[in-house]
Amino acid sequence: MTQTIKLFTTIVTLLAIAATTACQTTKLDPKNPKGNLIITMERTPCYGRCPIYEIKIYDDGLLLYSGKKFVEKEGSAYRKLSTQDIENLKTAFTAADFFNLSKSYPDSGRVPSDLPSIIISYKQNILEKTVTDHRFHTPESLTAIEKRIDSAATLQFLQFYDN
Repeated sequence: MTQTIKLFTTIVTLLAIAATTACQTTKLDPKNPKGNLIITMERTPCYGRCPIYEIKIYDDGLLLYSGKKFVEKEGSAYRKLSTQDIENLKTAFTAADFFNLSKSYPDSGRVPSDLPSIIISYKQNILEKTVTDHRFHTPESLTAIEKRIDSAATLQFLQFYDN
């Protein structure tokens, strides 16, 4: 009888431990990212009031936003992207054949100096590439990636915090 009680107590304890550890989620710390940085996008200044901000996306789903100037809300913010969100972003890079794009657009000729640039970096395993879009003769596939990253950082989903 006492062995049965000990066995029952052990089983209940193990189930309780399993239940509490299975329900735990990793808390994201925007000040100390734990994942690997896979995507960055930076919008640079122009001679006018162009939005200036940076977005960083990590493989664990952490998205960091830093609104610098001429944005709806300045400051630092973060959000958790789902695994599906990350996969959708990776699919967009694959569909755009990102690693075969030119390093800069336009890829030849002069660039109007008053236009803002968008600088995108993507890392996939050992491959890493940065493409600068000077907003002039940009391929639609690159524009699609920019829109997808921007939509992931929609203000309504961001949680702002102090640096």
